[in-house]
Amino acid sequence: MEQKDLYNVIISDELTWEGLIRDIVREEQMDPWNINITRLANRFAEEIHSRKNVDLKVSGKFILTASILLKMKSDLLLLEDEEEVEEGVSLGWLFKNIDYDGSPEELTPRIPMKKKRRVTLNELISALNKALEVRDRRVERRREKEESRAVPLKLNRVDLSQKISEVYNTITNFFSKLKKQEIKFSELLPSEERFDIIWTFMPLLHLCNRGKVLLNQEKCFGEILVRKP
Repeated sequence: MEQKDLYNVIISDELTWEGLIRDIVREEQMDPWNINITRLANRFAEEIHSRKNVDLKVSGKFILTASILLKMKSDLLLLEDEEEVEEGVSLGWLFKNIDYDGSPEELTPRIPMKKKRRVTLNELISALNKALEVRDRRVERRREKEESRAVPLKLNRVDLSQKISEVYNTITNFFSKLKKQEIKFSELLPSEERFDIIWTFMPLLHLCNRGKVLLNQEKCFGEILVRKP
C-alpha cells in the first residue's frame, strides 16, 4: 500500500480507531511505530491546498491519529537499547501525557521498563482506546473545574416597554405641572445610581426615535435637555 493509499485510509469517514490500525497492519504489513508521519502530513497539506472547502472533522481525525502515533513512537525510541527490542513493554505508561498543553518539554530518558513479550495488535488497539478515554476524562475534569470556578451572575430582568412608559409619564407630568418646555436629564433620575441612569437614558433614546421627545446636548458629556417635539 502506497503512502497516498494510507492517507486515504486515514481520512475515510467509515473508519474507527480500531479499523484504522488493523487496516494499516494488515494491508501494509508495517510496524505501527514506523509510519512516515512527515510524508503523510505533507500529503495532507497538499490536499488542503488543492481544495476550496476543507472538512474540519476529517482534518481533526488525521491530526489526532498522527499525534498519538507520534507520541507512542517517540516514547519507544527513548526505551530502545543498542540491541534490537526482542520483548515488548507494557503500554499503559505511554498515555500519561498524550495531550499537549502548549509548552515545549525536553525528552527526558525514562527508566527502561521490564521487557515481557511482544505487543500484539489487540494490545496496541486496547492501549490506543485507553489513551483516548484518558484524554476525554481529562477534558471533562478541566471543564468541571472551570465550571466550579465560574462566578454566578445575578441579573435583574427589566421590561423595556414598561420603562419607556414610566419615563414618558414622568416627562409629561413635568411638562404639565411645572409648565416647562424643557427638562434636564438629571431631573428625571430617581437616583444617581448607575442602574437608574442607564434605565432612564435608554427609554429616552427610544422616545426620541419615536418622535415623542427631542434631545439636545450642547457639550460632550454635558447635561442632556429634553424638550417637547
